[in-house]
Amino acid sequence: MIGEQLQQARQARQLSQEQVAEQLAVSRQTISNWETEKSYPDIERVLRLAELYQLSLDELLRRDPQLIHAWQVASDQVKLGRYLAVLLGLNLLLTLGILYLNAFFWLTVSLFLGLVVCVSGCFYVLIKLI
Repeated sequence: MIGEQLQQARQARQLSQEQVAEQLAVSRQTISNWETEKSYPDIERVLRLAELYQLSLDELLRRDPQLIHAWQVASDQVKLGRYLAVLLGLNLLLTLGILYLNAFFWLTVSLFLGLVVCVSGCFYVLIKLI
């Protein structure tokens, strides 16, 4: 759907795939892939395409639920990646706490339990990413 719209808009502006690719700093093959829906442009490129073709985002995106779904999945993966980074940082802090505060038994046990929870969280996020 968006592929057809991109191709029609490009042709209406009398631009070649090479010209569009040059303006967006991508390859001609990338433009071809977008127009044949083998891949989708990212949001930044869609904004630039809308500007280049003098179309609103609504005109470009309205009839393509696959593109919107692909963006939602990518957005979810970014969020999960951030959670993973936070959990890994917390794991590091808890591990350091265990190493340096091992003279305090209950504190060490508490830190260890926190570490187990964080590691479990990391595995959960990794499984969601895969």
